[in-house]
Amino acid sequence: MAQARKTSRAPSILVVRSGGFTGIPVQWHVEPADDLDEWVDLVKACPWGSVVRDEASRDRFVWRIEAHVPPHPRTASVPDRELVGPWRALVDRVREAGAQEAGSREAGSQEAGSQEAGSQEAGSRG
Repeated sequence: MAQARKTSRAPSILVVRSGGFTGIPVQWHVEPADDLDEWVDLVKACPWGSVVRDEASRDRFVWRIEAHVPPHPRTASVPDRELVGPWRALVDRVREAGAQEAGSREAGSQEAGSQEAGSQEAGSRG
């Protein structure tokens, strides 16, 4: 029975960043097995019921956060400029601990962009 209780309490957190210049969504997902109380505290600290819509920042990132933490799941879409305090702490922890999902091109596109910039600099010097 104790094992069933632990399984039902295991959180699952998904963070999806969308928008920005390219509009390519990037997501991270974590199902932590350790430090459950810490994860639950991070989720509970977020102001889930008071997210402000930000129509003026259309070209900025929007963070969709889904936290499946008993007793009920929570979902919020947080504009980039509102991603502060507990929201920032939760997103940073998920990005640090979670796996970047397949199909996400953030790391690859950053590397390619850095290589392109280096090639362009070398070409302009020569």
